Amino acid sequence: MIRYNKNTRLLVLDNKSIGYVVYVNDAGYLETLYFGKHLAGYSDFSCVRNNGVYASPYYDVARGEERTYADGFKTDAVPLEVSPHGLSDKRGAPVIARGKEGGFETDLRFRSLRRMKGAPAIEGLPHAHGDCETADVLLEDKNLRLRAHLYLTIFPDKDILIKSFCLENGGKRPLRLTRAMSMQLDLPRADYDLVHFYGRWAKERDYCCAPVTDGVQEISSNYGRSSAEENPFVFLKERTATMDRGEVIGFNLIYSGNFKFRTRVGTYGGLHILYGINDEDFEWKLGAGEKFYTPQAVIAYSDAGVDAMSQTFHRFIRENLMTYAANRDYKPVLFNSWEGCYFDFDTDLILSYIDDACKLGTELFVLDDGWFGARNSDAAGLGDWTVNEKKIDLKRIITHCTAHKIKFGIWFEPEMVNPDSDLFRAHPEYTLGWGRNELSVSRHQFHLDFSNPEVVENVYRQMRAFLKEYPVDYIKWDYNRTVAEHVSAAYPADRQGEIYHRLVLGFYSLLGRLTREFPKVMFEGCASGGGRFDMGVLYYCPQIWCSDESDPAQRIDIQFNTSLGYPLSAIGAHVNDSPVASYATKAALALFGTYGYEMNPGKLGKEEIDTLDKMADVYRKYHRDVIEDGTLYHLRAPYEGNTMCMQCVSHDRTTSLVLFMNKLKEMDVYRFVRLRGLDARKRYRNTLDGQVHTGEYYEKIGLNFSTTWMSEFTHGLVLLTQEK
Repeated sequence: MIRYNKNTRLLVLDNKSIGYVVYVNDAGYLETLYFGKHLAGYSDFSCVRNNGVYASPYYDVARGEERTYADGFKTDAVPLEVSPHGLSDKRGAPVIARGKEGGFETDLRFRSLRRMKGAPAIEGLPHAHGDCETADVLLEDKNLRLRAHLYLTIFPDKDILIKSFCLENGGKRPLRLTRAMSMQLDLPRADYDLVHFYGRWAKERDYCCAPVTDGVQEISSNYGRSSAEENPFVFLKERTATMDRGEVIGFNLIYSGNFKFRTRVGTYGGLHILYGINDEDFEWKLGAGEKFYTPQAVIAYSDAGVDAMSQTFHRFIRENLMTYAANRDYKPVLFNSWEGCYFDFDTDLILSYIDDACKLGTELFVLDDGWFGARNSDAAGLGDWTVNEKKIDLKRIITHCTAHKIKFGIWFEPEMVNPDSDLFRAHPEYTLGWGRNELSVSRHQFHLDFSNPEVVENVYRQMRAFLKEYPVDYIKWDYNRTVAEHVSAAYPADRQGEIYHRLVLGFYSLLGRLTREFPKVMFEGCASGGGRFDMGVLYYCPQIWCSDESDPAQRIDIQFNTSLGYPLSAIGAHVNDSPVASYATKAALALFGTYGYEMNPGKLGKEEIDTLDKMADVYRKYHRDVIEDGTLYHLRAPYEGNTMCMQCVSHDRTTSLVLFMNKLKEMDVYRFVRLRGLDARKRYRNTLDGQVHTGEYYEKIGLNFSTTWMSEFTHGLVLLTQEK
């Protein structure tokens, strides 16, 4: 998959589906010659290199002013893997370092190359794994004595390219990194649309598509987490691309902190992309011999539309990112207590919830916030992870779950502390920003200083002691505020630029230790819903609570848009008591996620209980093979009209589930939906009208939802099964 010819100095990464070609020029810079569909040969790129573009209009050959090399490199417009900084190339460099003299010049040039099996293990950070190969390209700035290992990883069975750096101080004096992004990608054209997903709490991942324009565009987060405001998943699509046609290039970052995706269209019309850790307020002191690893940037290429890119990310996340040992096993139907009782509960109430939840097909009961410390509201108790025995008998509750043959889960928010807590009273210095005149408070809580290993160790010991005493099957890991003061009392003034990143490393350290020590416990990520929905969390957690908004009016868009970059098996989705839609509609939407419940089950009537129990039965029969392990197709996007339609097809193409939903009320109109992914020659019976048709029929004519008057937020859930 990886070849390097020392004579032609061509580095080729190829998996018979896509190709990536890099040329080491005479100056020692890495020129990006090609990224796209697999080519039969990778030898002639003369038309790519001889572009006739010069760095300056003032060169004079007669006077010897033309700066050139034998291979013709003489421009700041050539597509590069790593641009220099502080020199004539002003497009933007992925790495900027400063030495003892304080200058900003950073000029990384080729030294050597080696091929290695697998992906590099990124120290302290989640990373890809599995069958793949990596080109380790060593670059060096001789003046700074800075060495940069550029890692380029390719997989044999996925149209994925991964980039990252290991930056090493090879000198005797410390260096200061003021930018350490994960990748640069230069493309010879810029006629793309840029799609990103913005929002806020309870309205995460709104779809935004706009043309790439001249100058600089930026998608970023500076909230200390990947954030609800911007998701790190973005993609470029050629202007005419659709769900099933055209070139699409997707990007994501295996990271949970501040990020920046930056595009620049320069003088000559090329597209220059930088992606990685946000360099706002970032500075890292790199001592002699020390290394700094950047997160891995994942690039997915498609020449067959948005869905092919989306499906590639789904497979990569499930097969080459997630590490939860039981991820491929059946996941139980979940009931969460939060929206049913919030903080207002006792043992008897929770026991009654368990009894009623079992009528809905529940297989895992989760006790949410309010079980620990002095926790009767969100104003106290955070940081004190011991059971409030005056309020609840947790062992009795777990025993009750066992008697009903269901699993038990519980809620934590390890990275926060209330001022009204024993932990804060004993260690106020554990608070991020401590020592400032005035600290930002959000939801009556401060952010713990997870850049300080002592703080992480304290929380680890508390959580470990709890997990040793109580047999827990599941933990919901919440994170209900963003970072404000990014200052730590544990570090000197010249290291405060490291705090944002060290907070993320502390989060990974704690979560990593717990998942390794308790591998049978399933951890679910959460951050006020979807505020930390990213690949970094998915490395440890097989699913993330998608949003605190379960109302189908918003959930249609939230889940559809999230599924463009993340698999349905990772999208936490519950049925609640929102009056906007029927329980059947809410359950059908939750089925295209992890599926669970969140309400007071004692208030449900018999008809509602029967509806939800039947949907739980559909989940048990089809979810794993069709939705989790199947292929997802986005048939109608809710941001393009009044309807949404998704289809999942099992790997063997014998079974399919189709979810059709509308938003506003519609009278009788044509609603033919053409399906995808079925075997054209096989015959399938559908539950919409009971008819049997070939896969070709469903692909070219489709399902007919036209005959039904559709009120607001109604749905059609259709099962297609192959006729033997």
